[in-house]
This record gives sequence, structure tokens and C-alpha cells, in this order.
Amino acid sequence: MSGDGRQVDGTAADSGPAADSGVAAVAGPAAGRTWTLADSVALEARAYGWLILVVLPVLSLLPTVVGLVVVLVGGDVTVADATSTLWWVVLVPLVSAIPAFVATALSLPVTWAVGNRLRRVRSDRAHVAWTALTAAVLAVVSTAVAALLLAGGYGDPLVYVGSALPMGLAAGVAGALARRGQLRGARRRDTAEPTPEPPPTAPPEALV
Repeated sequence: MSGDGRQVDGTAADSGPAADSGVAAVAGPAAGRTWTLADSVALEARAYGWLILVVLPVLSLLPTVVGLVVVLVGGDVTVADATSTLWWVVLVPLVSAIPAFVATALSLPVTWAVGNRLRRVRSDRAHVAWTALTAAVLAVVSTAVAALLLAGGYGDPLVYVGSALPMGLAAGVAGALARRGQLRGARRRDTAEPTPEPPPTAPPEALV
């Protein structure tokens, strides 16, 4: 199957020393999995959409929810204070859109390399987990480096890494959702495609 879960023929599993020596290629879900640049671009686009349109707005809404809960239980936070944080739902994705797009483009080679290494892995859960981990690590590194550069290199680098952890969490969730959707979409396409009919057999020779 391909990087998005589709089955292909004539892959590396059918060639190489094993095939040349007469050893049968391994069959099953792991055989024939490929990962192309188009798969990487599609995954990055999905993850970016999830990040900007869903994950960041939801995470930005959490302070508002917490503030409203405090109001309901009789805290000192006013409704105006709680509702003012609604701006974060719009502001955070807007501010993050361009940096996240740049980080997505720069991480494309890493995404391709990781996907290529996982092409023989059968478990969809492993693909989702590794995609989430890769996205989280790349987001933490890129965010910390950007913050460090903007600060002129002053301060403890671990502080910048700590401040980048929320973005890493958001990117990891977005990456997992994107990979899961990519795999599920491929399964649906595989199910919808008609099964090729076997080639016709030659009629038996007439008996003399």
C-alpha cells in the first residue's frame, strides 16, 4: 500500500537480492507500501489545516472556559475578563498562521524521510503515533529556535524550549489527526475501487 494506505504493485518488495535468489517476496499489508513526495505534501497540508482551523482555536478557548467556570463558582474573575479571552481564539491562529506555514514547508524533507522509513510498518496506530511525535518535535524545535533568534540569543535555551511545548502539543495533535484521516480516506478509496477480474483461462485442448 502507498503512503496514504493504498496498495500498489511492482515495488521494491518484488526486486532485489531476495527476488534474484528465488526467495518469495513477503506478502501482506506490509508488502508494497510506498511513500512519495505527494504523500508528504498531502499530510503536511492536512496537518496545517487541522492546526490552524481546529487545534489552536480549541486550545485558545480553554482559558475562556476556565474563566467562566471560575465565575460560576463565585470567583473574583468577571464575565468581561473571561469573555475577553475569546480574542485568543482568533488571535492565536492568525499570529501562528505564517510561522506555522514556514515551519511546515521546512519540515517537509523530515516528513518524507520518516514516512519513507515507515513504509513497511503494518500498524496504522504506529504511523499515527510516529507522525504525531515527529510533528511535535519539529514544532518545539522550530518555535524555540525562532524565539531564541528574536530574543537575540539571550537567556537560557531551556526556557525557550519550555515555552514552545504548547505549540509542540498542538502540532502533535494536528499531525495525528491528519495522518489518521489520510489513512482512513485511503481505506475508503480502496474499498470503493472495483476488484480487477482474473485473466481468462485458455480453453482445454480438444481431445483427438
